[in-house]
Amino acid sequence: MKYCCILFLLTLFACNQQNNSEGSSGDPDQAINDTIPLIRDKVENGPVASFSEKVKDPLNDWKFAVEVYETKATFEFLVKIKYKELEAEDNLKIPNFGIMPKVEIQKGPQEQSCIIGFLDKNGVFKEYKLVRIRDQQLKISTLKYYARTKYKVKK
Repeated sequence: MKYCCILFLLTLFACNQQNNSEGSSGDPDQAINDTIPLIRDKVENGPVASFSEKVKDPLNDWKFAVEVYETKATFEFLVKIKYKELEAEDNLKIPNFGIMPKVEIQKGPQEQSCIIGFLDKNGVFKEYKLVRIRDQQLKISTLKYYARTKYKVKK
């Protein structure tokens, strides 16, 4: 009985090693057969998308503004938000669908709100994050989650 248990464990270990070697070779975040580089050659200085709305205040010239900037990583962006005198930052990570990411900002459902998203392969806007002012406070919510999966076809 002891030998059967040892043989079973060895067989299980060998099968596990074979399955691991058939998967990706190295880094799990590495893009396989992708045409889009993971690192940008040139990072734009200005915002790639922006939204601005004046805050109703008779005494001050305040605004609610959201700007999205490129980072060195191709699929990661920096979001800068300004509301009155408050400034905040957030990160935005777009999934790699095999095309260069294009971020857009659209007007949100309420006053002083906007939706940050991206365009898919067909040019359709995909909602991602909602930035809004609620009870004089800045709120950032993730509306939807997106991911890209890889399938391995067995021959």
